[in-house]
Amino acid sequence: MYQLLLYVHIVCAVIWVGGAVFVQLLAVRVTRSNDPNEVPQLARHVEALATWVFMPAAGLLLVSGAAMVIQAWDFGQGWIAVSIALWLLSAVAGALYLGPRAKRAAALFEAEGPTSSAALQLTRRLFLVSRLELISFAIVIALMVFKPGT
Repeated sequence: MYQLLLYVHIVCAVIWVGGAVFVQLLAVRVTRSNDPNEVPQLARHVEALATWVFMPAAGLLLVSGAAMVIQAWDFGQGWIAVSIALWLLSAVAGALYLGPRAKRAAALFEAEGPTSSAALQLTRRLFLVSRLELISFAIVIALMVFKPGT
């Protein structure tokens, strides 16, 4: 059972983290484009992917990780506690910051068009926060691989 949970955990991490890296690389390309429609289109696609792919993967990642901890580890271990805290930080950032502001940016693009300076500025901030989130992902991956203190 542990091996199955580990497999699910890793696949979900690949989807969530790999997807986040891909979105950031695409965001860099799109923000350098001369086509003003690309940023709003990317924002709409990312919002849909976040809802239908990244959020379920992140949730399943947490559930499978918790089940593995129950089987073989201890929630009190530092590397596990820090990993859960960073997962929670990412979830809260997504729910309270990224999600609502992505909807706001979409509404601004809809109301003001693809060249809306307010929407573009908000989208750039969203991409920056997402890049910072990638740092926390890298830390969690390192904690999972090296398991310091064990």
